[in-house]
Amino acid sequence: MYKYINMSYLNEVSGGDISIKKEIIGMFFSQMKETSALLKESLSNGDYQKLSKVAHNAKSTLRVMGAEDLAKKMETLQNTAAQKESTENYPVLVNYFLENIPLVCQELESEISSSDAS
Repeated sequence: MYKYINMSYLNEVSGGDISIKKEIIGMFFSQMKETSALLKESLSNGDYQKLSKVAHNAKSTLRVMGAEDLAKKMETLQNTAAQKESTENYPVLVNYFLENIPLVCQELESEISSSDAS
């Protein structure tokens, strides 16, 4: 049904309650907006420890939404930034996040809208 998300875990933790799902998705939107800014800031400042921490937090949150592909990229960023390895890949991983998070959010918006229509 969706390309970027899998709603099974969110449906499980929310018990299928649409108001809980909306609340969790709303928090996700806020967190991802902040995450986007922090990833860009940490990367431009060369603060790899912070970059690793932000990627770690994003990874966990993305997994709740079933955005596994993006979560895996954040896990790679988390692990390499923590070790200050493969620094040339950090901009690629951050840009991948920045390009794909709107697509994840678009699918989540669609999920909310389809729930409203039912």
